[in-house]
Amino acid sequence: MVTMTVIARTAYRSIGRRSFATNLYAVGEGWTGALGTGRFDQIIVGHEDNDDDEFESNGSDQNMPVKLLLTESTGAENPNFTSVAVGWGHTAFISNDKLYVTGRPHDFSNLLRLRRLPRFLRDYSVRRSAQTAGSRQHEDDQNGNIDPTSLVGRFVNYMSDNFLNNDWDAAREQSILAVPTLVNLPDNEVPVSVECSAGVTAVLTKSGAVYTFGLNSYGQCGIGIGSNNVWQPTRVVGLSADYSSGPRNEMPQSFPIKSVKLGLQHALCLNSEGELFAFGKGDRGQLGREPVVSEQLWAAPVTKSMGLPEGEDIDISSISSASDTPAIMKPIFQKLKPIQQIGAGLLHSAALDINNDVFIWGKNILPKQYAFDKPGALAADARLPYRLSGLPAHLQVLALSCGSHHTAVLVEDGSVWAVGVSSDTREPMHEPVMMVPPGLVEMPVQQFECHMDRTTIVGADGQQVLQVHLWKDPELQEYAIFTPTWVDRLLESNATTKIRSVHRSWIHTVIATD
Repeated sequence: MVTMTVIARTAYRSIGRRSFATNLYAVGEGWTGALGTGRFDQIIVGHEDNDDDEFESNGSDQNMPVKLLLTESTGAENPNFTSVAVGWGHTAFISNDKLYVTGRPHDFSNLLRLRRLPRFLRDYSVRRSAQTAGSRQHEDDQNGNIDPTSLVGRFVNYMSDNFLNNDWDAAREQSILAVPTLVNLPDNEVPVSVECSAGVTAVLTKSGAVYTFGLNSYGQCGIGIGSNNVWQPTRVVGLSADYSSGPRNEMPQSFPIKSVKLGLQHALCLNSEGELFAFGKGDRGQLGREPVVSEQLWAAPVTKSMGLPEGEDIDISSISSASDTPAIMKPIFQKLKPIQQIGAGLLHSAALDINNDVFIWGKNILPKQYAFDKPGALAADARLPYRLSGLPAHLQVLALSCGSHHTAVLVEDGSVWAVGVSSDTREPMHEPVMMVPPGLVEMPVQQFECHMDRTTIVGADGQQVLQVHLWKDPELQEYAIFTPTWVDRLLESNATTKIRSVHRSWIHTVIATD
């Protein structure tokens, strides 16, 4: 068992260590500001799978990924991008030990509302937001940053109907950022990695602390209090697995955090000792703790796992509640072993422990026979980490990641397996499906990461980029693997380009290259 642990940790480090990139490109819709070009009217083809069918190749800049607009303050002369992340309407990156954000880092419901507007009305509302700032429109400050107050207007706020009067001062400073804008951390903390979700940004620092900002209505910022928004980076509290006789949110952090993952409205943190923590919304079991709570305002340890007995199918027609469950169906509970990797989807979570076991928990994770109180349900929620069976037992798991409704796993022979809700059906798939066969992926990979409805793999040479959907239909599975159209465009413009990582969200994609 010790040998397996050493191999697993070495494999994790080899994938987790990323060299820096020198360019950031973007495709998708620019009305959120997340493309970071200073324009809101751009649509750069390549984000959607059918973009080539909708736009003719006419040689215009709409067919070529655009570079994010970098000023002197963002290291334009010597860029060094060490971490990149995208939210639903914003992009964040770290360059030269500084954090930058562009787009709408505090939006969620507003984005959905604006998205539903006809395009001409949405474009008009965004354009009006830039015109109502008077003489300060598009003025640069002494540091070369575009003043974000010039990009927030009453029209957008009227259309969105989101901000309260007492939030206006803070909201106008950070609601819409047209270009990458510096975000300072408290106490001179140095950022080393960044994660984004629908409306939250989490920053891991060199000291092992975690800072968050964004929406916080369910405690998803983990700062110990509930509020509509957290406008400035604030430290996550409760990151200790020690016994607490007092308020857990007042306990000092026990060990440095090494990984952070964000779901829709929840978050996971993993420290250097393999201890796992969760906070935020938990109504579907995505926090992995009992009892299930609607919100967790500070980080709390996840310590227990569950497994289901393996056996023959059982007639569940006579089972109406958990108390009627036969012994053969009762879960087996165990203490979690130290964790090495974590992942977070919209309403579910995942982890890999040092014994090569994969655990998933949250919405629709368990087979339907465990949905006792929901007749006709397709699946049941897992309130605790549930050990996934069906992966190749003799192969080491190198990486795992969560999309919006699925979890994917890369094993040492280069094959990729997944469970969850497929792209062609609403019914969850609980038995792992091989999405990518051995021998296709160029190992070791530069990146393995799920993005919304797909999994992205960047091969060893930096020029192989594969995206794959989880399909249930066997015929569709044969055509599940493809290369995004923007890859050929980048390589045609510069054949020596090396792609380091891909970051795909709702309506835009950011690509890091060197």
